[in-house]
Amino acid sequence: MFCKIDKKALLLYSGIALLFIYPLIQAGIFYRDDLDRAITGQYGWRGLGRPVADILMKVLSASGHYNLDLYPYTMIASCLFIGGASLLLSDHLWRLEVPSHKLVAALLIFNPFMLQNIAYRYDSLGMSIAFFLAVMAYTYTASNPTRQTLVKLFAGVLSLTIYQPCANVFIGLLAVDVMIAAVKNDCKATDIIKIILNKTALFVSFYMVYMLFFAAKSNSRAEIISANTEGLEHLASTLSSLKNMALSYFHGPVYIYFLIPVIAGLIFMLFANRHKKKSILSFSLYWVISLFIFLVSLMGPTIFLKDAPLFPRTLVSFSACLVLISIPIVYFLPKMKYLSLIPVITAIAFSAQLGSAIKSQREYEDFIFNMISRDLLTHNEITTIGTVGQVNINERAKLLVDNKPLIGYFLSPASEFLASFQLINKGFPQTLHGYGDEQNNKNVLSRMISSGIKPISTNKEYSLFISGNTAIVSLGTDNN
Repeated sequence: MFCKIDKKALLLYSGIALLFIYPLIQAGIFYRDDLDRAITGQYGWRGLGRPVADILMKVLSASGHYNLDLYPYTMIASCLFIGGASLLLSDHLWRLEVPSHKLVAALLIFNPFMLQNIAYRYDSLGMSIAFFLAVMAYTYTASNPTRQTLVKLFAGVLSLTIYQPCANVFIGLLAVDVMIAAVKNDCKATDIIKIILNKTALFVSFYMVYMLFFAAKSNSRAEIISANTEGLEHLASTLSSLKNMALSYFHGPVYIYFLIPVIAGLIFMLFANRHKKKSILSFSLYWVISLFIFLVSLMGPTIFLKDAPLFPRTLVSFSACLVLISIPIVYFLPKMKYLSLIPVITAIAFSAQLGSAIKSQREYEDFIFNMISRDLLTHNEITTIGTVGQVNINERAKLLVDNKPLIGYFLSPASEFLASFQLINKGFPQTLHGYGDEQNNKNVLSRMISSGIKPISTNKEYSLFISGNTAIVSLGTDNN
């Protein structure tokens, strides 16, 4: 039953989530696919195996056949579901008798990678609901075992039909449970194995139901790597890219903010069990298992895809590591429980820096496309416009990217469809949409140059080539 205390906790968690994502709301940009949807009004998620995402936004936008912008309400409403996920985790931790469970559960909110999910003004609400449902699939309890299993299965499948990577937080929460067993040291090895097997069976079950009834039949992104040497090499490459992206967050002094609570927790754990060598050994084993499960959760089954989604938005389970770090603290160092909040400083700072970077870059791009538009307006004969290359990163964003490399994975300077839709929005509907047109546009530009055509306008930001009724905009430093 949803009691008064739960309502207050939900309000608090949602407020914390709003504080965390506020820089993105303030930035107010159309991020990546938003540029497409803002012009075409398409939904487009069904073809990616996310049919409920289409239905959800059709209902919430009250717009019928066209997906119309609901900013900033999609982002604000997202906070309610992120806060709800923390509330579910708090109840779960309370049942496991974890000290300071409300504080520990709040850490689930501070996922710097999930800020990319929130940055999409059209996708953010659906992704947040999928995140909430995945947490519900793990934490829901009922007196009737059949009802409990059915609700968990339903929530897991529904999460997958809205945004598949969000289901990976289910695995991240399993890592949390194993860590709790490690610090409590009251579970037998057979109990831990049973928990892992039961949760694995449930996870596999809702994935199988999803694959059988809801997965897109012709989704090119769903192709699995081959079970041979080539497949292993591809997997190794994916893992290397994942490592680089994840570690980019810890650039500079950030890792120190994580080391402080980790070292403190380990030292006081060893001190508390200094006379119990067996306890230290079992804790070490469970800690390693918990860490392994957490690493698996970062991409989950998608790691085996040929076109693995190596984007910040897919690492929805990253904040589980903050929960993992906090558990030894609240058990062995309860009077200094707020040490577990030290890594949160880096997440809040990153949110502010990310909001500044993407807003600064978009303003810079708007300036460039205004100049390009001015050049194009003097040529009424143009019926086709193509783009090649990528807009330079502006100086303010460059400083942030150099010092916070993870921002580089978010920034997405305009190229291909991102550039095309900005030109379309400037009043040039004859611009090719950019999906798969890049190579053809390069070929057209190459023919123009080889035939002696010079750019009618050129500078360090772009060059504009025109031949007959076709124009090619070459973006970036090396544009001619």
